[in-house]
Amino acid sequence: MDEKSINTRKEIIHRRIIFDTLLIALATITVLFISSLIGVSSIFFGIFDSVEKWRFGELLVTITFLMAASWIFSFRRCMDVRSAVKEFNSVAIIKEEFISNLRHELKTPLVPIRGYSELLYDETLGETNQRQKESLKKMIASSEKLERLIDSLIFVSAAKSGDIEYTFTTLRIDDVITGAVFELSDQLIQKRQNIEVDIQPGLSFIEGDKKYLLEVLIQLLENATKFSPTEKTIRVVAHEGYKSLHIKIIDEGIGISENEIDNIFERFYQVDGSKTRHYGGNGLGLHIARSITEAHKGKIWIESELGKGTIAHIRLPTPKHGQIKK
Repeated sequence: MDEKSINTRKEIIHRRIIFDTLLIALATITVLFISSLIGVSSIFFGIFDSVEKWRFGELLVTITFLMAASWIFSFRRCMDVRSAVKEFNSVAIIKEEFISNLRHELKTPLVPIRGYSELLYDETLGETNQRQKESLKKMIASSEKLERLIDSLIFVSAAKSGDIEYTFTTLRIDDVITGAVFELSDQLIQKRQNIEVDIQPGLSFIEGDKKYLLEVLIQLLENATKFSPTEKTIRVVAHEGYKSLHIKIIDEGIGISENEIDNIFERFYQVDGSKTRHYGGNGLGLHIARSITEAHKGKIWIESELGKGTIAHIRLPTPKHGQIKK
């Protein structure tokens, strides 16, 4: 079930709730009018005082009807919601099983493809000309991209089941930032983008898993370069905050509209399908970044304005203040 189907289902339930509310209100007025017209109070309680505009009998009948009608309509809507939740859960289970099976099937043949491509590129199996080396370089880059996608699927599947194991050590955030910039160097060169790194001297050490923190910064930098035009500058700023280190990745890209910022950390969520198809992506990068950051007792958030760029913030606790499980 895609996002459009889910939204359609939500709208149907919402319309039914509004319709039921209006129907109950209309029926209540009708019952009150009819019971007053036939004189329920005079029949059952012998009240004939015309001054009593809201007589006990009419009100009793109306309230009884209102409670019964409300219970019936509430039961109907409860069944609708229960059916929708069951349907959504079944779709989620199928998706998880599909991901779990797919990652094993894709990972196995990818290893020899990348391995032999690297051997050919290094001329271990014989000489290759420049044109062949360029083709092999593209093959290796594509296999690396596919491997990252598979690793993302593996991480999401493992994180959902709680099977991610972090190895926390004392480390410098400078090294993590430098490593992430190095990993994206080819992509930055290809788009002729500049990167400025501003790290405050003497930053505190942190407790974290270097491999996974590196993945967080790679994901954020990859988004920054992907959604920024050529020949633009991306800035990475790291400074000491209150009981924490604060890292910012600032770009001059297309930006994100305000009504979509709350959803961008959800699994498989992509900001505007037409744009993401142009820029590529699988909707997992920010979800993975948030999952890893929260495992480090940190916080991640986005500030953005459509057409004016994006600032990705990461806040990580320093050892003496952070409550990190080892």
